[in-house]
Amino acid sequence: MRGLLAALAAAAICLFGVEARGQGRFPPASFTNLQVLPKDSSPANLLSLMKNFTRDLGVRCQHCHTGEEGMPLEEFDFAADTKPAKAAARVMLKLVVEINTTLDRDLPGTGKPGRVSCMTCHAGRTTTRDQ
Repeated sequence: MRGLLAALAAAAICLFGVEARGQGRFPPASFTNLQVLPKDSSPANLLSLMKNFTRDLGVRCQHCHTGEEGMPLEEFDFAADTKPAKAAARVMLKLVVEINTTLDRDLPGTGKPGRVSCMTCHAGRTTTRDQ
């Protein structure tokens, strides 16, 4: 589970709360409002995870975070919880962790068990395959 959380944290700047506003730099040295990902996530890990999210859903940072296309990232308010997509992403991330934890537990001795990710259901779209 810890390894899975570390892997998920391996890519999270555009979804789960990075306070860059007013710091004048991106990525910032520290993060605020991380509710699902480890609070001590490194900038490199969060950026990697966020890039995966944007690819898996075919979106850009402003899908979940407060900011607009073309706006410098250091001006985004990544910590704000104003967009419903950000709350949904947190729920979905918890679901991914739960599913992968179950797979790891229930498929022992099979080498690397199957893994799910955002791409499994979203396939580059904001809605799931069945919607």
